[in-house]
Amino acid sequence: MQLYAIGKYHLSILTTTACYSDEARDMLTTEAMMHNPDYILWIDADQVYPKDTPEILKNHIDDGKLIVGGLTPHGGSGQPLVYDMVGPLGPCWPKEVSLHQGLIKIDAMGLGGIMMSPEVFKIMKSPWFRMIWNKKEGFRPGMDFQFYGNCKKAGIDIWCDTDLIFGHVAVGLIEAKENKPKINIA
Repeated sequence: MQLYAIGKYHLSILTTTACYSDEARDMLTTEAMMHNPDYILWIDADQVYPKDTPEILKNHIDDGKLIVGGLTPHGGSGQPLVYDMVGPLGPCWPKEVSLHQGLIKIDAMGLGGIMMSPEVFKIMKSPWFRMIWNKKEGFRPGMDFQFYGNCKKAGIDIWCDTDLIFGHVAVGLIEAKENKPKINIA
């Protein structure tokens, strides 16, 4: 993406090694907002993106969308990580979505490959991603669902470009085995 961006637009990358994802995203957002960005693009280390992802997503933001992402497959099943929410912070269920149906309005998705207008962080107040116990439902939503629930309460629509398809890297476990070399004595 950086090589593709050369000469087209300025792309800055902010990273963190913070161990709590909700705090990390809040810290990165605060830092990004200090640079007065035109767009904020969230990318995840375990996903693969087409090189023109920032350009495609920024065009949607320029068309008036505040939050838009591509389609990420589940790391195991390959099913789209797109959800319907029950209530502002209630449970989420997978939304039936087909590939290549264009731009669709959704309730929630993962946070990798998602571009946001900085206006999102002016409309909502910090903390934006902090996971908070839902007393009414008796659970704590994940960081992504917490964020999208906050968006829903603030009246911010979420969009998915089903023509922009990402890859999700799955890693398998390799277990250690005993190494007992056989000794041949002649």
